[in-house]
Amino acid sequence: MKKYLKLYGHTFRLAIMKNMAYPQDFIVWLIVDILWSVINLVFFKIILLSVPTISGWTFERLILPLGFIQILNAFIWGLMYGNMKEIPNDVNKGNLDLYLSKPANSQFLVSTRYLGLNLISSFLIGIFLVWYGLSINNVLSIFNVTIVLVATCASVIISYSIWFMIVTTSLWFSRLKNIAEVFPHSVDIARYPVDIFNPFMRFIFTFIIPFAILGFLPADIVLNKTSPWYIFGPVFMATVLLYLSHRFWNFALRHYSSASS
Repeated sequence: MKKYLKLYGHTFRLAIMKNMAYPQDFIVWLIVDILWSVINLVFFKIILLSVPTISGWTFERLILPLGFIQILNAFIWGLMYGNMKEIPNDVNKGNLDLYLSKPANSQFLVSTRYLGLNLISSFLIGIFLVWYGLSINNVLSIFNVTIVLVATCASVIISYSIWFMIVTTSLWFSRLKNIAEVFPHSVDIARYPVDIFNPFMRFIFTFIIPFAILGFLPADIVLNKTSPWYIFGPVFMATVLLYLSHRFWNFALRHYSSASS
């Protein structure tokens, strides 16, 4: 574990150096990210000017799950995207061999190469929205903050595991260079209450592609709409999916035709 923390520390320092080498780009992306976050909030505010609630969610209550999704998107686009999009390219060009030959876990290496610090504004906005959502709904407490932390970790791991298994299929289908684009754009579904969908789609988004538990389930728990015991659902799912992603990666590598073969 110490070795991998040290490796990630090197990646983090390199990311800081890279972003500071082009400060104008860093600042522009910070501004763009802030504007996008504001537009997202305004979108729901405009909708709720015409209707009182969306499946029982007022704007004040919606702030909380939107904060969860904001934080999750910061992890998806800041920590994961740069790595996921390169895996199909590495397979296609034969660069994956470089990581397989190194004395470290290959899944860790291909998942932690790039780090986008320009998404730090999105992360901070998400934290503010969660704090504001807890405060305005009078549910700010140590217990609920703990629920928030656990739910955030579980959501990040679930998203990473599903996304990683999707891009792992590129080891069989090397021409699918854009397969990494599927998951991050699909996560937008998690911005909406699952109750707005029909029963079949609710089942899909809860148990098959678990977008429903990424933002609205923890918000339901914090707002006392659902029992706190339900938090063990995302934790269990995160554990299982992370294990499956590792097993699936190793299985795919056994069928991988390297550039040197």
